[in-house]
Amino acid sequence: MSNLKPWEISQKIDNALQAIAISEISKFYHSYIAKITNLPLGVVIDKLAELEKQEALVIKLEFHCEECSRSILTANKYDLGNIDSITCKYCGTENCFDPLNAIPIIELSEDFKQSF
Repeated sequence: MSNLKPWEISQKIDNALQAIAISEISKFYHSYIAKITNLPLGVVIDKLAELEKQEALVIKLEFHCEECSRSILTANKYDLGNIDSITCKYCGTENCFDPLNAIPIIELSEDFKQSF
């Protein structure tokens, strides 16, 4: 891996995103890209952050129930507002809202998807 050039890293990630764009996958985690490209997670996170700035994708925050671990809220990171707690619609547990407990989840922009 350490011998890969920056353009090779970009190419691997671009190929993975193209495959996702033409598939039925609507959202995915950074770790999925790391797994299918065999790139280190840190490299993938940095590259996807760059692509978010270019509006090729949107990185949202996903919150899971502390009790049943199901996804209970997915929101744009800028739209979190004044949330104090989230009640799980599956098990009824009241969950403390802490943005540090969020899991980043990625969605490709419609423009990016349509480019393939």
